[in-house]
Amino acid sequence: MINFPYTCPDEYTMIYTVQPGDTLNSIARQFGINLIGLLDLNPTLRLRTLTEGMQLCVPKVPERPTCINGAYYIIKEGDSFYKIAQTYKIPLNSIIEANPNANPFDLKVGQEICIPEIPSFCPFGFVYTIENGTTLSQILIKYNLSVNELMEANPTFNPNILVPDTRLCIPPTVYQECECPNSREYVIKSGDSLATVAEAYDVSASELLIANPNLRPANFIIIGTKVCIPTEEVC
Repeated sequence: MINFPYTCPDEYTMIYTVQPGDTLNSIARQFGINLIGLLDLNPTLRLRTLTEGMQLCVPKVPERPTCINGAYYIIKEGDSFYKIAQTYKIPLNSIIEANPNANPFDLKVGQEICIPEIPSFCPFGFVYTIENGTTLSQILIKYNLSVNELMEANPTFNPNILVPDTRLCIPPTVYQECECPNSREYVIKSGDSLATVAEAYDVSASELLIANPNLRPANFIIIGTKVCIPTEEVC
């Protein structure tokens, strides 16, 4: 049995023992690298035949870190610790310390990391505290959210009653056009906005957003958007 190399080049690699049926391509795919990368880690492999029991150096498989008082995040194409730290407004060092086994310079797509200091009720969003005098429309406009999006992230939140010091989860958002079964329909035209439409139909911005729970404030300037104008009762 031939075992090489006896040690791997750095802390981010590990030894893999060749199994029956393995090929260089299948091993490379298994550990998320291409054939050239595998040969770079094992330069003498070019001079030998792959055999069962042979030992190779491969990238270390990232282990799921412990994540107390935080939330897990799956790495996507283009992610970096710096970018993630900026997105979630936490110190870069906090992410590095929470993921001691992750190589900051070689994050793998699909790898799980721990984002520390994120409240468990609001993973991958951020927490907003309602201030005295704040209206629903101000929150939705500031974060470009629909009523439905805000309520899905905050199931116990009552959009008709805003209590100061209440903590809300501000989530990622997805736009969906609404339907108008029991109210008048209006189509956004050039120059329209949430404020001008609300003023034209003598309703508040908050009432208009509640009547259109799948629309974000910015949708009220998009020409062709169908808007529900509440009549006597808010949807």
